[in-house]
Amino acid sequence: MRIFLLFLCGIFTYYSSISQGVSNDSLAAVQSKDMVAFYNNYTDGNAPIYNGRAYLYYTFKMEGTPFYHDDDLSKGWISYDGKKYDPVSMLYDVTRNEVVILMPDSNSRAVLHNEFIDSFCLAGHTFISLQEDHVQNIYNTAFYDVLHDGQIQLLARRTKLMQEILRDNPVVTLISPKDFFYIHKNGLYYLVTNKKDVFRVLADKRNDIRKIMRRQHIKLNRKTFESTLTSVVTFYDQGTH
Repeated sequence: MRIFLLFLCGIFTYYSSISQGVSNDSLAAVQSKDMVAFYNNYTDGNAPIYNGRAYLYYTFKMEGTPFYHDDDLSKGWISYDGKKYDPVSMLYDVTRNEVVILMPDSNSRAVLHNEFIDSFCLAGHTFISLQEDHVQNIYNTAFYDVLHDGQIQLLARRTKLMQEILRDNPVVTLISPKDFFYIHKNGLYYLVTNKKDVFRVLADKRNDIRKIMRRQHIKLNRKTFESTLTSVVTFYDQGTH
């Protein structure tokens, strides 16, 4: 740390030596910007985000993936303990509800502490951390995928089911997704699992929504529930006219 402080002093002295003909305000801006950039680079490998435990790999044979999106590391950002890290090579292990990042050595992987994750973005999807709160109808502390964010919100809680089956001799674990959808309206979170739930929550614009769904030949069925529900919530926010 002492060496680091001495280095900062050196940077400051260097910029002071080239200050002739440059205004004090502009020089101060240059010094501040470069010293902050140096500090960020210096502390990158020691940042709090890299203090998680080592990630344990799956050892059993499986069909399907325990991760959100795919098995490959992707670039995203993470808001961790109030600070945003961008970009970060990461995975979201849905089965274990763990956010996994690539360590600075570009080889090992670490699991972040969930209690410090405010939000993260992976594969174009932003996940926010919500704590269990029965007053607001939240019954699971988890990361929620924000599918729509307007006057009302549409959120998805991603989960994966694991089932062991005997196939020939080896035991194979089948991993399949199971998602839960919530509409956040007037300060409350409503779990919606079918068309009846959706129209109950959006009752104030139910007739308008039904008209536009008929016009666009859209149906709330199980096969396309997520995409259609996202469209319906968008219709609600747009006024549906």
